[in-house]
Amino acid sequence: MANKKEVTKEKVTKEEKIEAKKQKSEAKLAEKEELKIAKQKALEELKKEKEENKKKKEALAKEIKELKSEVKSTKDKAEKKELKKKIKAKTEEKNEIGARDSYFRDVRKEMKLVRFPTAAEVTKYSLATLIFVLFFAAFFFGIDVLFALVKGLFN
Repeated sequence: MANKKEVTKEKVTKEEKIEAKKQKSEAKLAEKEELKIAKQKALEELKKEKEENKKKKEALAKEIKELKSEVKSTKDKAEKKELKKKIKAKTEEKNEIGARDSYFRDVRKEMKLVRFPTAAEVTKYSLATLIFVLFFAAFFFGIDVLFALVKGLFN
């Protein structure tokens, strides 16, 4: 009788473990799906922002073109200077619009190239560093003791 109860308990615990694993895997899948949806939303927002930036740049380019044509047609030197200042300001504004986009794009590209070490590599390099430090600590301690002995002989 005791054996049957133990066997059924083992089956129940195995079934519970299997059920718990299923729930964990389902939770992980749901989490991955949520992350995927969040990434898609972020990408859509980026696309919208890029389109808006493109429209702003085009509008500024038109303004700059108009200002340049005014500079050509104007004969007054003071007015030409004023128009050139406006052109310069509009050009700087146009150049600043997409600057942030390219920075984050470059950061993303660089992060894709990063290779993080495995746990085994971290352990190996940490041990090598500790051995290196201990070796040189002992080396410099020995040199210090040697100099102290030499100094003691001359005093």
